[in-house]
Amino acid sequence: MKEIQLTRGFLRKPTNSVLILLSIVLLIEALSWSIGYDIKAHKVQEAGGYWHYVSLLLRSLIVPELVTLFITVTLINHFHHWFKLKNISNDWRSIGNYELQFLPVLLIAFWVFNPITQTIRYLLVFFPNYSISGYWEKYIVETFRWNVYFTYLFPILLIGYIALNISLLQDYLKQRREALEAAEAEAAKVAQEALALSATFSPKPIVPSPYLSYLKGKNSLGELDFPVNDVYYFTIEERFYYAELAKGRYLISKTLNDLEAELDPTQFFRIKRDYIVNRQAVLNYAYWENGKYIVRLNILEGHDIIVPRARMQEFREWLQNNQRPLSSTDSLEKTFTDSF
Repeated sequence: MKEIQLTRGFLRKPTNSVLILLSIVLLIEALSWSIGYDIKAHKVQEAGGYWHYVSLLLRSLIVPELVTLFITVTLINHFHHWFKLKNISNDWRSIGNYELQFLPVLLIAFWVFNPITQTIRYLLVFFPNYSISGYWEKYIVETFRWNVYFTYLFPILLIGYIALNISLLQDYLKQRREALEAAEAEAAKVAQEALALSATFSPKPIVPSPYLSYLKGKNSLGELDFPVNDVYYFTIEERFYYAELAKGRYLISKTLNDLEAELDPTQFFRIKRDYIVNRQAVLNYAYWENGKYIVRLNILEGHDIIVPRARMQEFREWLQNNQRPLSSTDSLEKTFTDSF
């Protein structure tokens, strides 16, 4: 970033002046209490207690000096407009020259804000017992002295340059962020154009899977859309069809015949009329009794399925990927007759 655009967002907000002054006052008060506790305690006692001390602090210092700070920041802000300072080069020399231009503004700021600040202070401190002669002599004539000027000079220089540098830093960070966002957007645009261009030379058509990939189920807690590969097995109980997952059992709308036709036959196998199992859920199998086998599923609570011998041969071949299972419902009807 070669230049910093001077938007003066910080200087345009009067509330920022309040924050600067309050921060400085709180810092000074904290230091004075820590260094000269006895002196500060005596001043509180003279004021008539803490609440009176805080009230006096507001009326004699904080509110009047808010006017001082507001006028000083306003002068700095208007100086940009009068001399058409809209941007500066982003290097230390240019920034230094930019800040030196405001030294005369801060040096003469006292002669602008002093009568206004002192008038506000007089009105707040002496309310409602006002005296024109006392106001003119003590708050106007006596304050236009060099000792008062130099008392104000350092705080005004400090506060003025704090506000100026915060505004400059804010503008820099904002424009740097905008530049980074613009660069990222441009890079994303270039990447998209390159991707689109490469696609024209090497098109890769996306062939959707012919098999069912997601199902919707519901239980007493609510509904869920889940991948079919997460299902341990599908079954039927009392004419209702269910999918068993690690998250629980879900009621589904598809029949086992529909599922057998739509599921990937290398992943799912209809081991009985009332069961379709997932290859990943099969733990092992063993001979049971009366020519039947028991197939154990690898789920947390454990689940066993009794399978007739006639079906086990095809089931073993399916596990070994030697052949696909039969897809015809009619042929399965004959095989499953001895299981019921």
